[in-house]
Amino acid sequence: MLHSVSLESHSPTVAEVDLTAFKENTQKLKKHVEKSMLLAVVKTNAYGHGIIPIGHEAVNAGADRLGVTTVEEGAMLRESGISAPIHILSSVIPEQAVDIVSYRLTASISSRKLARAISEEATKQGQHIPVHLKLDTGLHRFGVDPHDVVDFCNTCYHLQGLYWEGIYTHFSSADEGDWQLTEQQYTLFMETVIKLNKQGFNFPVRHVGGSTITIERKDMHLEMVRPGLALFGYHPVQRQQGIIKLKPVMKIKSQLLHVREIPANTPVGYGGSYVTSTKEKIAIVPIGHGDGYQRLLSNKGEMLVKGKRVKIVGTISLDQTLINVTGIPDISSGDEVILLGRQGDEEISARDIANWIHSVVDEVLASLMERVRREYV
Repeated sequence: MLHSVSLESHSPTVAEVDLTAFKENTQKLKKHVEKSMLLAVVKTNAYGHGIIPIGHEAVNAGADRLGVTTVEEGAMLRESGISAPIHILSSVIPEQAVDIVSYRLTASISSRKLARAISEEATKQGQHIPVHLKLDTGLHRFGVDPHDVVDFCNTCYHLQGLYWEGIYTHFSSADEGDWQLTEQQYTLFMETVIKLNKQGFNFPVRHVGGSTITIERKDMHLEMVRPGLALFGYHPVQRQQGIIKLKPVMKIKSQLLHVREIPANTPVGYGGSYVTSTKEKIAIVPIGHGDGYQRLLSNKGEMLVKGKRVKIVGTISLDQTLINVTGIPDISSGDEVILLGRQGDEEISARDIANWIHSVVDEVLASLMERVRREYV
């Protein structure tokens, strides 16, 4: 994490994070899932929003648990004072068992080597550590194959120092609305859990769903759900917008550094990928792909100036982006520019940006680098 320094002024480019909107989204989702626990996924620096403040706000808003991807993220949350259960929703290496036990993190287990390493370390530290068994029902990233899971449990379930609190899976095609495949994977998961129960392997907490399952499929909520993107105000897919109202949490704004008139037929930016057709006003915005503002937005994306949409022109560089402000009256350096969020009657959403670069909202938000200052409001 970047350390704050004492400066008289800062770069004008800032990501404004609305903690009230985040709290409201969390509470709406918590109410929507009714009796199930809500694990707030705050991985990847809370999708770019800042893992420490967002982690605390999630717990304050009623999240029962937090989910991260790495041991380092879990340790940061613990050291910030969070005592709620923290799940590592990814496979980790056995060498990290020491920190998993020391920071009381709940690991995802799908390898015998990791199970043994955590068992040995928990025993050494005199701890009894909760772990969750990950089943692979079709995503094929990591997880125990359902055909092998009884043998796996015969080997690992009774290891000293482990409490097998939960069992879970992650669907491959729920966001795409492939319910036939998703229901097949859900059935496989449930049948596997029943098979394990009959063998004496019990897992009190079952969970299968991220944001899409949380929003659309109450029949699959089980004991816990794991929303991530929805917490930050974005439905994974637009078909869900009529089910629950969410508010975007992040706004990215800056100021025009410089405005100048460029003659007609003049190449602009690296490689001259944009050529002025007439005399045009071109402005510089201090953000580039070094900040996580994707280079793929070159000559495609838009920003807002004085409530009007303006085009990105030329190739986005490491630190600057050029926009065409021709026709915007009374334009000058220092004017506010909105890269993400609302200005006047216009709004640019993370989904707009994702569509321009043929990507997903997760990438747009999580790619924002830490040198873009976060302000929490």
